[in-house]
Amino acid sequence: MKTLDTITITEKGQAQFPASWRKLAGLIHGGPCDVRMIDDGRRSLIITPRIQKRRGAVGLLKHLESFTTPFPAVERHAMPSK
Repeated sequence: MKTLDTITITEKGQAQFPASWRKLAGLIHGGPCDVRMIDDGRRSLIITPRIQKRRGAVGLLKHLESFTTPFPAVERHAMPSK
């Protein structure tokens, strides 16, 4: 199990989260998060980054059309339950 990271909350309530988590969550330059309290007797919080709208697969169709050879045909087979 990974060792736990520690955060420090300032007097104004600001916190600095571990860089590895911020990079993974797409918050390396900051961004909004949802915070929920858990009634576990330890006053725990669940912090979930808000997912930014994605741009989609920009350029994917153009990339796939650039292939000169077609994909090989897939061999079909009957499922054992049929």
